[in-house]
Amino acid sequence: MKAKIFSVLFLLTLLLSPLACGFPFGTEFGSAPSQEKTATLTRLPEEGEEAHPPTLIATATEANTPTAALAPAPDLPVFISPEIVSIHMFSPDEGWALAEDLSRLLATQDGGATWLDVTPPDLLPLPPTVTSLGLRPFFLDSETAWFSPITVAADRLFYTEDGGATWMATDLPFARAGYFFLNSEDGFALEDLGAGAGSHYVALHRTTDGGESWTEVFSHEPGEPKSLPESGTKNGVTFISPDRGFIGGTIPMEDHFHFYVTDNGGATWAQETELRLPDAFSGSFLDAWQPLFIDDTTGFLPVRAVGSGGGNPLLIYLSEDAGETWDFQGSAPEGQDVDFIDAKRGWVAGNAGLFSTVDGGVIWEPVEISDIPTGEEFLKVDFVDADHGWLLACLDEGSSPSRKLYWTVDGGKTWTLLQP
Repeated sequence: MKAKIFSVLFLLTLLLSPLACGFPFGTEFGSAPSQEKTATLTRLPEEGEEAHPPTLIATATEANTPTAALAPAPDLPVFISPEIVSIHMFSPDEGWALAEDLSRLLATQDGGATWLDVTPPDLLPLPPTVTSLGLRPFFLDSETAWFSPITVAADRLFYTEDGGATWMATDLPFARAGYFFLNSEDGFALEDLGAGAGSHYVALHRTTDGGESWTEVFSHEPGEPKSLPESGTKNGVTFISPDRGFIGGTIPMEDHFHFYVTDNGGATWAQETELRLPDAFSGSFLDAWQPLFIDDTTGFLPVRAVGSGGGNPLLIYLSEDAGETWDFQGSAPEGQDVDFIDAKRGWVAGNAGLFSTVDGGVIWEPVEISDIPTGEEFLKVDFVDADHGWLLACLDEGSSPSRKLYWTVDGGKTWTLLQP
């Protein structure tokens, strides 16, 4: 079971704030087990906002509005020169992308040379006061995806099983959620209940029918201590079975891993306390991303070390026992995105360039790239095998367009500009 795991911070201000090159650390969306795809992760930075406790605690679904099919566009249009925010490929030909400040969902069948606009037509055009849909899809494969917008129709779940040609929609008992699905039936929704002043309130919901109905399994409540603390950000949720899952995050405390595990489907959580921080990175604020499992037992945990004096390196931990233990492997400089295609081969992209490993993350070597102009910052890296990969690059602030998408078919020896 190979998995590409999503990591997303649920704060609306982070998703929609206009920053240099669009979104620092990229903007990730999720995907799950696939025999064709790797594990990839991107992380958004945290940013404070006014504290407020949860005001709405969702309860188990009793009677959802029946799922309704949305009428597809007669012909899916080609989106010309999209401003791509993030990309996820499942094969050398087929995959998905987010574009136009998280307001367009795109699909490709030719490796990214052309992109079809598969955004559900009922969501467009945007109301005059809305600048972005805030899309954060979860992709199971090249045909199957789920999402709920952050702004318009935030309490509706959209689902496709034909690559976005048609969409189903159902009402939800919650809003502002990100998703993780193990298969077409079993999934989880991590709902954002509010954040600020060092706290982030969430609720976790579970479905066994593909999202038709949901049961709340965990929720923060004002004044009630919980096994998953209110303190710190929650970057997303990852499950490797219906019972075992993980939540990573950060807290303003040096040398502190904010990383939690559940073995009962999210009802209760325990902090991982056996993670070891090498002495070279002591004095850092640690941001634990979501783990990247490439099979049932083998996974990588990326951890950003901020303020360690080494340029915010990305630390890589390896587990070979389904997350029971995690061993430090090595670090890559300034990583904004990480991708593994197996237990040995992986890539890290970021401000310092593109780096690769062939030993599971112990040693990261810079990849010499002559086909991409110097000065471009790499936001995303996505490989589907040892040969076929994509790089999303960011130009200097003020450039138009500000992002470019590159493609390699020889493992990164040469790169071809696809978009724009």
